This record gives sequence, structure tokens and C-alpha cells, in this order.
Amino acid sequence: MKKLSSTILTAFMLLSIMTPSLSAQTLSSSDNTSQPSAAVQPKTELSATQENAVQKPKAQSDEKNDTAVAVPQMRPLKPSPMEIGEPETEGSLLVSAEWLKKNKGNVILVDARPESLYAGGHITNAVNASWTYFANMNAATGTTKWGTIWKPATMSKRIGALGINGKKMVVVYDDAGGWGQSGWVLWILRMSGIKNAKILEGGLTAWKNEGGSVSRKVHRNKAVAFSISKYKEHYLVDTDWINNNIGKNGLVLLDVRTLAEYQGKIRPFQEKRAGHLPDAVNIEMQNFVQDQYHFKEAEEIVALLQKYSITPESEIVVYDTAGVRAAFVTMALRYAGFHKSQCYDEGFQAWAGNPDLPLVKAQ
Repeated sequence: MKKLSSTILTAFMLLSIMTPSLSAQTLSSSDNTSQPSAAVQPKTELSATQENAVQKPKAQSDEKNDTAVAVPQMRPLKPSPMEIGEPETEGSLLVSAEWLKKNKGNVILVDARPESLYAGGHITNAVNASWTYFANMNAATGTTKWGTIWKPATMSKRIGALGINGKKMVVVYDDAGGWGQSGWVLWILRMSGIKNAKILEGGLTAWKNEGGSVSRKVHRNKAVAFSISKYKEHYLVDTDWINNNIGKNGLVLLDVRTLAEYQGKIRPFQEKRAGHLPDAVNIEMQNFVQDQYHFKEAEEIVALLQKYSITPESEIVVYDTAGVRAAFVTMALRYAGFHKSQCYDEGFQAWAGNPDLPLVKAQ
């Protein structure tokens, strides 16, 4: 991996120490499908007073900070509706450590944690495929090419190399303190047409608590043929779509980064600018899971979003730096009944990399 990739990975590890339970991640792709450049609009910097109105739930707003956040004039530019995506349920999304212990021989296990953690101990016979495995880290940061998934042809080979043929069940896991890599991998598998894939609730810790076997031996499955003709629709949006739809009635931009990132106090991944998208609501990724890294109940997620006046009818774009945390939350939202939810794969790093796109910045 190139020097730049090592720097980014170091930043991620630092952020995981700085934040409780769950943290951050990024991705990439010079091999990704080309996308149209965002329409150029005058740069917009909003005041700290306006910013407070964004990050605060409407139900908890006080009179002083109840000013609506302004978005640039002439918005939206070219609005288009967000289509309903495929729903998830507890049964389609999750398996328990108890279930896995009984059925381990009939599944393909994917450890989505970084290689260093995999080497320190993993579920026996699990292959390692962290987020960088599914994305090209060689494109320039701050562009729409960095942090996005591979084209279908390349992704087909990478998924097949893990021994995944689309028929045998896949169980993906990471662990508490991670960046939601399990949700990121599952999101990719779903777009690739694989329905028979799930997340291990509670991750490696739950497996150990169940008395499951752990190994330090690197495991590799035999490569198999797998083909993706095209990705399934309604799982992701790009910079151009957001730029055209920002300010549209019913659209929610959900920022799942840490509060310090959202407020623009830190730029842990060398983003070109700090802050957040105009009118974005900040709900950190960790708020979608319980202490033991189990998903919150669907009802809890619904109640959480209701505090921000977000309903299942809302069109939700989930974003973080470059899509990993956002993909995890997107899958959680689908499970909680928010089917008009999609991941901004290019992420904040791409948005911040274009100085002509509007950004909210603390004063």
C-alpha cells in the first residue's frame, strides 16, 4: 500500500482511540465508475449560531438557537426523488454467536477488521477482508475517485477470491471499538446481489463469550467464480445527486461522524476543509448500537430519529468521511424501517475537496 494509504490508516486508528465504542473509516476508488462533476455554486460558510440549529434535535431546540439553517439560493438545482430501497429485518441482517457456533461449518466467515487485529486472533477459518480490500486507495484524496468502491468487474474478482459464490451463506464480523466495517462489507455484498449474508451481532467479543474457537493462523478460501453484471440500485448516492437535491423538502443529510468532526474542530483524515454539509443533522454512528455492539432495537432507532423529526417517509443520505460508518448506519436504518436511505460513498472528503461546494463551518 502506498505511503498515503498508511497515513490514512494511522489517522483511523487514532480516531478509534479518541472516540467511544465505534469510530471511523474511509474507502477509495480510482477504478470506480466515472461520475459527473458537481454543479458549481458560490461557496457558503454559515455562522456558528446557524450550525447549532442543525446539530440540535428540533424537539430540544430553544428559542435562541431555533433559527433555520440557510442553504444556498437556487436550491435545489435539479431535484429528483430517492427511490425506496430493499428493506432489512432482524432475520435478514443479523445472526447470534450462539447460532454461528451451531452452524459455523456451513458458512463463509469474513473478518472485516484491519489485518493487524486479525493477526492477533480471529474466528477459526475466517478470511480477512478489511474495508481497503473493497476499495482503491491510489486515487487522490479530496476527489470523487478516492474512497469509493471498485467497478463491478473488479469487485467480482475480489469477492470470488474470498470463496464467496453468492450461494453459500456469508457471515461478516468486526468488533466493538471498530468503525462498522461489518456493515460496510454487507452493504457491498447486498449491492453485488448477495442476499444470503449477515452480520454477527456483538462481533468477535460475542463469539469469545460463547466459547467459540479463536485462531491466529491466516486462513484463505479457494477462489471461486463470481460475477456482478451491475450493482443493485438505490444503495448509494454521489456528490452530484446531493448537490442537485440539497435544500429539497423531505431530504435529510445524516452526518454520522463524531461531534468534533461535524463541528469542524478536527480533520482526522486530511480533509481539504472542515465542517459539515448545510442543514446536516449529526447523530454519531455509535448511537445505533448498544454497549455490547449489538444493534439497537428497531423501535429505539425510530425513537432516536423522531427526536430530529426524521421519519420513515424521509429521504435520508447517510455520510461520514468516505462511506464506511455511513454504510453501517444505512443498513441499520433499512432494518429499522427507513427504506429511503442511501449511503454517500464518496463522502465528506470528496465534498470538502471541492471548494465551490457549500459547507457549514464553525466561526
